[in-house]
Amino acid sequence: MFGLRRRKPRETRDAVLLKWTRSDPFTEGELLNGGIAVFGRSGSGKTSSSGRVIGRSIVSYRNSGGLILAAKPEDVSMWQTIFAGCSRSNDLIVFGSLKNKWRFDFLGYVCRDGGSTRDVTRCIRTIGETLHASDSKAQGEDGAFWEQQQDRLIYNGVDVVKLVTGKVTAPDLQKFITTAAYNPQQISSEEWQAGFHNQCLKAAFARRKNRIQSHDYQLAVDYWLAEFPLMADKTRSSILAGVMGILHAFNTGLVRELISTTTNVTPDDMFKGKWILVNLPPAKWGDTGSFVNAGWKYLTQRANLRRRATPHDRINVIWCDEAQQFVNSFDSHYLAQCRSHRGCMVYLTQSLHSYYSMLKGEAGRHQADALLSNFHHKLFHALGDVQTAEWAASLIGRSLQTFIGGSSQGEVDMFDTMFGRTNYSGNFSEHWEQIVQNNAFLSGLRTGGPANRFLADAILIRSGEPFSSGASYLPCTFSQKG
Repeated sequence: MFGLRRRKPRETRDAVLLKWTRSDPFTEGELLNGGIAVFGRSGSGKTSSSGRVIGRSIVSYRNSGGLILAAKPEDVSMWQTIFAGCSRSNDLIVFGSLKNKWRFDFLGYVCRDGGSTRDVTRCIRTIGETLHASDSKAQGEDGAFWEQQQDRLIYNGVDVVKLVTGKVTAPDLQKFITTAAYNPQQISSEEWQAGFHNQCLKAAFARRKNRIQSHDYQLAVDYWLAEFPLMADKTRSSILAGVMGILHAFNTGLVRELISTTTNVTPDDMFKGKWILVNLPPAKWGDTGSFVNAGWKYLTQRANLRRRATPHDRINVIWCDEAQQFVNSFDSHYLAQCRSHRGCMVYLTQSLHSYYSMLKGEAGRHQADALLSNFHHKLFHALGDVQTAEWAASLIGRSLQTFIGGSSQGEVDMFDTMFGRTNYSGNFSEHWEQIVQNNAFLSGLRTGGPANRFLADAILIRSGEPFSSGASYLPCTFSQKG
């Protein structure tokens, strides 16, 4: 049976977080080697068994902090129970309600952290991916063109607003873009010249600028006064549609209050031992929840990659159940680099298709494969599709196996049988076969519940390093109780 270490973990790089078996510990260093990817169909017990046990083992390690993205409304009570059991209730911050005090100005944080115009642009675009994750039209052959043009519009807007105020807010950026001139005649009108867009251009012109800022400002002026007004209406409208959709999300409803006003909690608090739970599950809050979760995740990843972590600094864990709801194009980039910054991710999802459906197109498929290849540990509960089962079996590999067969031709009399003369012929052959068959992942694992005495089975696969048995995989059993 799977068991946790009950004594206080050692505050060292090889601190044992839990034990898969008596001879196979799971250490801090192994967690930081990418993290853990957990797979299992709905009802397989991945959240209530292995998810709960792994989560409790990480929280009980005092030298940890991190981000938890709630996938379901009931996740909050589960995590509050875990933190209370680890005597760390005061380290859990629940973000996502107008009733509490917690606010986080996303774009203001990037600027205060020394972010450039390019950094602010990338933040807006990465967070905005959640709004068209299910839109297949953006993945067509012209998708890259429109993304590039949206980036240019955002960049040139951010550059001017940042010069004027020293920071960027979503309301100012939206107002600057919406008051831009849509034709050359409008530029000469007194009304437009007195408006917000032109006043920002004038104020930015008057600001003292270094050589790089002066060059970029001139490019922005050329864009807004020469290129943008002369665009074909259909082209300009297509570019604006994507950008304004993102800024509208920043500036409306609950999102505006939580992430576009003030700041009293940031990813920096995680490096001091706090855990931030974003309680806006997309199942309940839709695009609003996806948007805020995406912002928290991206800015946590960015902050972790920017810190100079020492071996004694706290580890930073990003935890996502139903991870397909939160995955984006930056994740594979982050996971490839986060180890040296003492960061990792724990992602729980149902199947490979869950990721492929969100990271669309051939490029998205490669991003998903790159992401999964960087998880050092992959844990498989009962699966529901053949492709994920085939992939899991392929991770374990094949071995040379001997197959014995034979045949009997015709009948022999009793006399021949007594003297060992028969018409039976034997043969054998050798083939490379899967060590663990696909079916073991589809129907050979218990899924918890009363019928299984609340036990859920899984197969753990570790890349590049065998377990104590000498194999690269390890059967595990997790309890849904205790």
